[in-house]
Amino acid sequence: MGGSGTMGEKEQMGLPVRITYMPWKQLSLAVALSTLLCSTSSCQTALGTSAKTPILDFHAPAGDPYANAVRDDASASVKQIQSFLGAPFPDPIHFQMVADRENFDAAVAKFGLSPTQCWMVGVGTADLMVVLSPQAWAKQACEHDPNDLEATRLLVTHELIHVYHGQFNPARDFRGIDDLDWFIEGLAVFGSGQLTKDRLDQMQAAVSAGQVPTSLSKIWTGPNRYAFAGSLVRYVDQTWGRTTTVRLLKVRNSAEALTLLGTSEKSLLAGWRASLTHP
Repeated sequence: MGGSGTMGEKEQMGLPVRITYMPWKQLSLAVALSTLLCSTSSCQTALGTSAKTPILDFHAPAGDPYANAVRDDASASVKQIQSFLGAPFPDPIHFQMVADRENFDAAVAKFGLSPTQCWMVGVGTADLMVVLSPQAWAKQACEHDPNDLEATRLLVTHELIHVYHGQFNPARDFRGIDDLDWFIEGLAVFGSGQLTKDRLDQMQAAVSAGQVPTSLSKIWTGPNRYAFAGSLVRYVDQTWGRTTTVRLLKVRNSAEALTLLGTSEKSLLAGWRASLTHP
């Protein structure tokens, strides 16, 4: 990355971490280069990293006051996710923290997400994870509080679950499998710990009012989407077991997921709704 950045490699909580701090303009170039290099599956083997010790390749703007905390959250999250899903990340984790919305939009443009909505501050795929620095949230984001350290930690874990999921899924960046968002997002909510009591209480109020999705396509919609998707995947996990949840990482659409589960959309949703009524 040239001599103007600061690079180090160390053991962070037992995880090999490569850390690079760069001026934000140089970081923007690094994001673009990383996106280009990882646009194909060749990124899987280019660094030759052992699956047992994945390198967290972490880049942040020089002088960003949130960089160390986000890096530490990422290191802890990697261990949490591997424990939760029972296997290591297959590939290195390329984590870019960017200084502003302009650079965030540039980094995720290849995924068709630009311009991004104000609530979007993180994107995770198999080959690239991008997070808008919490330093920019007050002016360039909504629904996120940079002072809420626990929520920030959960957000980092959520996006890293997408990275993990993508490294096992044929699509890798989830493009073309939008009808599976109930599982993609639900797994990230459930596995990260974002299925909080507050979200569940708000969902129960909606359930009591009869506001329950009647199709898988409606699960990841509306103000209760986190609780609906997370609780649905929790139901799948509790009913079919963690081994089946892990097998679902490789499916490419809802039809494949239902076939793997040996059920229909109607039966799945009926069982889930019953679990909400009698938890």
